[in-house]
Amino acid sequence: MSSQQAGVRIRWGVRVWIGAAALVALVLVAVVLLPGAPAGGGKPGAAGGGAAKRPGGLTAAVSAPFSAFTEGYDCYRIPTLITTKDGTLLAIAEARTASCNDIGDIDLVLKRSTDEGRTWGPMQVVRGAGDPGAYGNPVPVVDSASGRITLLHAYSTWTPDADGNRVRGPRELRLAHSTDDGAGWSTDPAPQPQLKGADWAWVSVGPGHGIQLTPTRPDRPGRLVVSADYRTESNESGAQLLYSDDGGLTWRPGARWGAPEGTPAPNEPALTQLPDGRIYVNARSTATCGTADHRVAAIVEDAAAPAVPEPGFLPVPALPAPPASGSVLQLPGGPLLLSAPSRPGAEFSDRWTLAVRTSKDEGRTWSKGGAVVLRERAGYSDMTVLPGGRVGMLYETANGTPHGYIKFTAFGPHELQAATEDLTPRRTTDATPYHNHAVVHGAPKLGNRPDGGKAMRFDGKDDFLRLIDCPDELRIGEGDFAVATWVKYKTRGQDRDSGLRQPLVWGYGQGPAAKQFRIEADPATGGLEATVNAGTGPASVATRTRVDDDAWHHVVLQRKGTRLELSVDGAPAATTGLTPDQMDFRPTGAFTVHLGTQPDYKAFYAGALDDVRIYGRALSGNDMARLRDGNDLTDQERVRLTFDRIW
Repeated sequence: MSSQQAGVRIRWGVRVWIGAAALVALVLVAVVLLPGAPAGGGKPGAAGGGAAKRPGGLTAAVSAPFSAFTEGYDCYRIPTLITTKDGTLLAIAEARTASCNDIGDIDLVLKRSTDEGRTWGPMQVVRGAGDPGAYGNPVPVVDSASGRITLLHAYSTWTPDADGNRVRGPRELRLAHSTDDGAGWSTDPAPQPQLKGADWAWVSVGPGHGIQLTPTRPDRPGRLVVSADYRTESNESGAQLLYSDDGGLTWRPGARWGAPEGTPAPNEPALTQLPDGRIYVNARSTATCGTADHRVAAIVEDAAAPAVPEPGFLPVPALPAPPASGSVLQLPGGPLLLSAPSRPGAEFSDRWTLAVRTSKDEGRTWSKGGAVVLRERAGYSDMTVLPGGRVGMLYETANGTPHGYIKFTAFGPHELQAATEDLTPRRTTDATPYHNHAVVHGAPKLGNRPDGGKAMRFDGKDDFLRLIDCPDELRIGEGDFAVATWVKYKTRGQDRDSGLRQPLVWGYGQGPAAKQFRIEADPATGGLEATVNAGTGPASVATRTRVDDDAWHHVVLQRKGTRLELSVDGAPAATTGLTPDQMDFRPTGAFTVHLGTQPDYKAFYAGALDDVRIYGRALSGNDMARLRDGNDLTDQERVRLTFDRIW
């Protein structure tokens, strides 16, 4: 059965339509009678969590339907989950043959569970066996009258570009059906050209399941609705609803909303039906940098209308989330649920801390708290109501990455409430007018300095800070710049043995072809090394003296013209020249500035930092002396972290 239908299954295969009051009562009875799952979840205080370290959370996994490097595939992505009319769970995903990359041979695979997700049957390849093309974004929806399951999905071939690299060919939507509870599927490709606009350069559906609306007449099944997104050849992007009034046999385009080029647009929309019959659509926003609002939402009264009514899709405020697909689910008689990674940030790498939030006002506002499913890296998810009344969730995760494995968990409303915790990330203040406050991860502590000030102390295990949302004022690297900070540390034996450098400040990406700047402590020399990379290879400069004496040192990394300089305590700077192709390391996309770690979180700083400043200009000797003496220096100051408090 569809997770959105306002019906209650008394026994599998028998559906009774009841009034709202009775429905609420039955749901409450089910909640009371259902046993609770044990508390669990990911490792408390893992590096991905922005909130304070604390135990608890929902059960992280009941089962793992799809595991990377098994059953003939390297990676599984884009999970979707439905409950059939007969109470079977269907877990459907993309199976990627060579890697987790979006470019490659991709099949659609399915597993069935008849015990609410505790165990799963053998894998079925629904689409793609023997076909090198890409089948993606599976979106199933169930017709409650016939039990028919419709699977809308995208398909594209691959073509070489001018350099011989594989690129995606024209993309279209296709259709498959099952009339035997997901055991078998139609083999006709069933292209759906009417669902793609003539001027569309891109089309997709979901991800996530579709819904069946509450019937308006007893003799007529409810309308089936699926979400889609598109991009035109003129670069208008937007969302559209697709609907069927004959149980999924034929489909038509419905309400559409587009955003002009350069403005935020909805992407990967998820939908559910609200208690009053309207459709709530919550989508990932294409806006990443310069905003904390990475989700947009709209209300649609008629899926078949030509347009989403004004005001269309608006940003969802106060909902920290990175760019990622999420799932929405209206609980019968209960709150509206949203599952998505809850770590704030504008990069794909910010997909951490999968949590379930609630809304009691039809999605206008969302709770600051939520129940954490997994504190480590996690990506896309999908939710459905199980036959017994609990919620089932299918989600992406892996070791050290958000993608590769697909796991299943389940929880009841009472477990959701008991596991709720404050997801608001802790921060420390940026005193400049830009207010680029740093997000605090792990449990770094504020320590006292001899001069009476405060400093941030990092434990070298999982403590770090992040400057997020990639504001334009932090896109330094085209011209002169400076990074200044006080540093206090002592080289530990394990650091010397491992040879790993400890990152103090790391801006942007990582790797030999990534634009970046960084300052690191070198355990081999006891000194510091600074590096910039414009994507053409690193240019580095190192201090001449040791600074790992557990005393405070003032460090300045800067570029003056074509020279890269690293100075300590006002002594003559170590310098190196920059070639023309090493000059511009500004990031062109989303980015993060880390303090105390590097972007892959495989090395951490053990020591203290204080008064971290970033300038859009070089500093003179007099400027550096003023900073060492504790004076303000605000000309072209982009960040000033004085670590007075954590809030």
